[in-house]
Amino acid sequence: MRSRYHSLLLALVSLLCVSCAQQHTLVSESGLYDVKLNRSLKIMVNGGWTWGGGNPYLHQKTGAIYIAPLDISKVEQDEPELAPLMVPQMHQYMVDFINKALQESNAANKANWTLTDDPAKSDIRIDTALVHFRPQRPGLRILSSIGGHFVKVPGVTGVVGKFAEGDICIELTIRDSKSGQLYMACKDSNRKTARLISAEAYKRSGNADVNLKAWAEKLGKLIRYCSPDMLGDGILREKIKNRPITDVITEHLSL
Repeated sequence: MRSRYHSLLLALVSLLCVSCAQQHTLVSESGLYDVKLNRSLKIMVNGGWTWGGGNPYLHQKTGAIYIAPLDISKVEQDEPELAPLMVPQMHQYMVDFINKALQESNAANKANWTLTDDPAKSDIRIDTALVHFRPQRPGLRILSSIGGHFVKVPGVTGVVGKFAEGDICIELTIRDSKSGQLYMACKDSNRKTARLISAEAYKRSGNADVNLKAWAEKLGKLIRYCSPDMLGDGILREKIKNRPITDVITEHLSL
């Protein structure tokens, strides 16, 4: 029990540190959204916005979701080799996790929502844009991790570690395909770190891989949560506002 309380305390401190440490502006750099994002410990992203209405597809039994290709125009010039690789990588993660969410939702609601490759045939459109990317430096990161156990240089050790881990930031929107109504917008960065015990920790694109997968997985969970049997005609914004902080900590521990 004591160990559990210790883990919860560490998670809360970590959440506070992440909230304070994010340096990326919440203004859209890709042009995907023009709303004001809000920072909150209740949502595990740098900033987010959700519309103030209920589920617009509550009684719609059939529909299709279009996943637009990851926009890499902001980073492609700086990383011409790695950036293009993230487009199919992110798409596959999105397809895997959203398909899983739709299968569970369809079974629970006796519905038939699917993914489509044709935006003209879709009801919902999901767009993502990579607005910052700096590959990790595996060798430097490993040396920093090892050295950090022996030498603590104020203001230096942490900076070296962050540089070695790389930097990645994404913007995401969910809209009605036909009307263009914005339902959700968010921006997030450096959500996960490639652990030294994993193969990704030894690749320059390791930080990209773990973060793209984490964002796709979270989006799949959100889509499942917003299905009729889970959210019903409730308002997502209110659900987030009233969310217990213990749920946030539990989610953080599971990442």
